[in-house]
Amino acid sequence: MVKENVSRDDIRALRIGQTGVFTLPNPKAVESARVQFSTMKRLEGMDFERVETGEPLTLAYKRLK
Repeated sequence: MVKENVSRDDIRALRIGQTGVFTLPNPKAVESARVQFSTMKRLEGMDFERVETGEPLTLAYKRLK
């Protein structure tokens, strides 16, 4: 999904076992999205596995818990 940024609501919408793929406009947005995933892990106890995409501006995370 092409997004300007990844919000906490986007992350909450991922069901367990689902992979979220986000294409972002620039490296700063990619870093911000990584921080959001880390924050959700810490604050809400979610667990994620990063999935390699091969694209520098595309992030993919699989929700494990």
